[in-house]
Amino acid sequence: MRTIHLLPLAALSVALAFPVAAADAPPEFWVNDKGGWTVETKPCDSGLCGYLVDFRAAHADRPNGPAKDVHNPDRNRRDQSMCGLLLMGGFKPSNPEGKGWNDGWVYDPDTGSTYSGDISVVDAHTVTLRGYVGIALFGKTLTLRRSTGIPARCSTNVG
Repeated sequence: MRTIHLLPLAALSVALAFPVAAADAPPEFWVNDKGGWTVETKPCDSGLCGYLVDFRAAHADRPNGPAKDVHNPDRNRRDQSMCGLLLMGGFKPSNPEGKGWNDGWVYDPDTGSTYSGDISVVDAHTVTLRGYVGIALFGKTLTLRRSTGIPARCSTNVG
């Protein structure tokens, strides 16, 4: 059975918190307190996208430079920085009330895997994400909270 890590799931849940169409949504920051990382969500050509803008390992002293996407299935991309990495995309509002987003994808840099997901709005500051392979029954749910401020970025080159 495949393990679904928390980083990509949290990124997906970020997308659902927008009660407006992706094209009208301003950039927002979503935090996974347990994992220690932050994702910025904003409209993109495919709907709503999310970029990794801060994570604990970004602040560690690394002799070989910033953390890289070493598990990317595309060997040519394994040297790209984790800072600013596109983690999710393609999310569209699932209903007119803005209670969820679907038809998106989420990338997990811990494994190099990409997952499907469903996102639900819990309240104005909380979303849940159900990330899965195949069917949602065999997935994992993650909760994210809206950031109350602009986080320190690991990179200024996002999106």
